[in-house]
Amino acid sequence: MTRIHDLTVDLAKAGKTCKEIKEIVEAAYPGQSLARSTIFRIIKTMKEGGDVSDKRGLDTTKTVRTPGFIDAVRIAIESDRKLTISQLVECHRASRCTILKILTEDLGLRKKGDSWVPVNSKKPKIPTEDIKCEVDVPDDDFDHEPHDKDDDFEKNLKEDIKHEIMYDKNNLA
Repeated sequence: MTRIHDLTVDLAKAGKTCKEIKEIVEAAYPGQSLARSTIFRIIKTMKEGGDVSDKRGLDTTKTVRTPGFIDAVRIAIESDRKLTISQLVECHRASRCTILKILTEDLGLRKKGDSWVPVNSKKPKIPTEDIKCEVDVPDDDFDHEPHDKDDDFEKNLKEDIKHEIMYDKNNLA
């Protein structure tokens, strides 16, 4: 798209308006025109005396997941396991996605609480089949026969509830 961008810059230098530039670019490159906002930005930057060259693809600060870069991230995490992804991104000047892939895929770490820990650092489970709990309880302490409902018990319970209600009413007054 650098040809389209260059044509737009040349037309803007010739003093064409945004509408004219858009029509000419669409006629020259059907289906590949720039957005109106991009054309406005090019015209504005050119009027202010700024650089209007197409800078896409010229960013040389891209970082690849090389062994050296993975080691740098590993050393940073080993020094402080509570580092956040944002702090690592700022420190190493890489994307969040790249840092996250290094941590999870290359280093085998995951976030647990506020620290990065190895995925395989789980505590081994104790097998429950091997554990036997023996409790010595004398048989005479328990009455294994079911309790019969006692009419006196129910009558006493009703009287206790009435007594408590009357007590609460007297205290409120």
